[in-house]
Amino acid sequence: MHISSLSIRNFRNFRSAKLKFTKGINTIIGENGSGKTNLFYALRILLDNTLPRHISFYETDFNRSLGTWKGHWLIISIVFEDLDASEEAQALAIHAFGQMKQESKGSYSIYFRPKKEFRKEFYDYSLSEDKNIEGLKDIQNRLTIEDYETVYLCRGEADFSDDENYRRYVGDFDKIEFPNPDDMEKLAFGTPLPSVISIHNEVSCTFIKALRDVESDLRSYANNPLLNLLRGREKTVKIAKQNEIIESIDNLNEQISSLDEVKEIRRGVDKSIKDAVGTTYAPNIDIRSELPNEMERLFQSLKLWVGDPDDLGYKGKIWELSLGGANLIYLSLKLLEYEKVKSEKIANFLFIEEPEAHIHTHIQKTLFNNLKENKTQVIISTHSTHISSVSKISSVNILARESQRSLVFYPAHKLKKDQTIRVERYLDAVRSNLLFAKGVVLVEGDAEQVLIPEMFKKVFGLSLDEIGVSLINIGSTGFENIAQIFHADRIQKHCSILTDNDQSIIPLPDEPDTDDDYQKHRRKSQESGLERKKRLTDFCNGNSFLKLFFAKHTFEVDLLMNDNSYEYVQCLKNIYQQDKYIKQSESKLENKSVEIAGKEVLRIADKVGKGWLALLVAEELVYNTYIPDYILDAIAFAAYSLNESSKVKAILYRLMVLSENDNNNYQEEASKFLKEGKSEETIINEFCDTFQDDQLTKFLKLL
Repeated sequence: MHISSLSIRNFRNFRSAKLKFTKGINTIIGENGSGKTNLFYALRILLDNTLPRHISFYETDFNRSLGTWKGHWLIISIVFEDLDASEEAQALAIHAFGQMKQESKGSYSIYFRPKKEFRKEFYDYSLSEDKNIEGLKDIQNRLTIEDYETVYLCRGEADFSDDENYRRYVGDFDKIEFPNPDDMEKLAFGTPLPSVISIHNEVSCTFIKALRDVESDLRSYANNPLLNLLRGREKTVKIAKQNEIIESIDNLNEQISSLDEVKEIRRGVDKSIKDAVGTTYAPNIDIRSELPNEMERLFQSLKLWVGDPDDLGYKGKIWELSLGGANLIYLSLKLLEYEKVKSEKIANFLFIEEPEAHIHTHIQKTLFNNLKENKTQVIISTHSTHISSVSKISSVNILARESQRSLVFYPAHKLKKDQTIRVERYLDAVRSNLLFAKGVVLVEGDAEQVLIPEMFKKVFGLSLDEIGVSLINIGSTGFENIAQIFHADRIQKHCSILTDNDQSIIPLPDEPDTDDDYQKHRRKSQESGLERKKRLTDFCNGNSFLKLFFAKHTFEVDLLMNDNSYEYVQCLKNIYQQDKYIKQSESKLENKSVEIAGKEVLRIADKVGKGWLALLVAEELVYNTYIPDYILDAIAFAAYSLNESSKVKAILYRLMVLSENDNNNYQEEASKFLKEGKSEETIINEFCDTFQDDQLTKFLKLL
């Protein structure tokens, strides 16, 4: 049995969410504050026996985007698949109408809802001819958290993460339409578990939080997985061996008790007590060694001794080990316990919060690849690109924050197997960063990867990371392999594809047969560009989360021809040693004709390599380097969620560098914006009105 889905309605970060899981190992990816910890808590409410059997919810547990929580329901529901034939598993089973055969699918849910009298009052009011929002609010205002009840049910059929189901079975607060609680469809909500069955007793669930006190857990009798592995093993020790061990311990106890030092202390204690109370009332005193001579107690006394692998064979207590090593040992013991000891449970669940908290990069990847999954379903939350890079995207859920609620995306949803495999091949530790971003820009090669982030930072004072945009180098023009995961069915985030149109920088003859070698090369590139543009346009057609942005020629040519000859000229001293070559190249780079300047920059790029040239240019960028329009457009599309504070930060930076570099025109204007008391919206509007020709104004208007 394994969890196939988790539906959450109105709980903390989650207004309406559904997560999908597979057998074995599953990964939850999300930025800070996206709800990973709350998601684990939702699972644990239903499965973890270390939490109270009946959870108390509070006003603050309702999702804030509801406006008012009063009258709304808080619902958490788990769907299980692959139920076995056991009575305990079948108690959860969702049976087809009129059938009671063995089923493989079941559910278990918690409902935190208004008590029946209030639900009846909502229903009665919805029948009123003069119903209105104010009247509904009057009923809501009388509700308190004490007027709610908690109900656990199994076999429910309705998915309450679906808005239509929620309105149908709970109520439509906008239209003031509520169902009659006396006529509720029992199959939608489910039925109570039989009194003889408790889900907490039938499944094993362990939550390993990011900052775990491993030492304390390994000392605990109840939570120590080592003791659970040893428990009952004393019965398998041969009787003769047990007798031999017990006899040895009895002899050792006798030897310790008969030591002169021990006897001397006994006599001293005995004399002290008799001197104090007299011989009539004084108890008889003895001191004896009590090493356990029962096999069960002997096994309980066993402790784990450990050592770091490079410690030349030294082993000590668990607290002497590094924190990461201790966490690894605990996790390994827990997995072994589930595999060996708790196999009688109908399911084992292991929830691991951010294993990267104490485990370095190589162990993260090894741990993930080697986790066993035969009898245990594992769900891991992570910030780590190393773990996400080795995750199968078919078992990945991505959480994203959006205005007081979390959204859930499935990157492999509706992808064919071969498409999924191609995505996984591309998602190395660097590229998997795109799974955590708010928006993505895909580029062809090293030059764009080096220069675009540096230009943006130099001109606007913001890094792409700071605004939540990941720039990913595909290393080719095969953008489709990665871009396909940005879709309404999968990851609903904006992805810009930034590539070259490769239009020829020189006129080409009408007849290709007359081309010289250089013209042939340019024509071939142009034809490839046209084919690529058509292919990518067809690929992106109808997908609002993908957008194409083209350089007219190539990245280097378009960057140069946007009045950025200064940056390239400054690089020449690091490319040529002789002044005559520097001057010849400088003259061509500063030419306004793309036939001359474009040809020269491509020649230099071929000479030193595009990546190396980009590194040289990056060192020469200045505040008024002009970012080509197609690049600004691409970043703006990816950064659609840029907040007001980031815009203001860019404005203040821009004003500072403009003032520093052109005192006469900008210093007085800049000082006006630095006055306190202005709202962020006012600063943004005034800047755009005052500096209409500035690059930043253009960028802000694109957002």
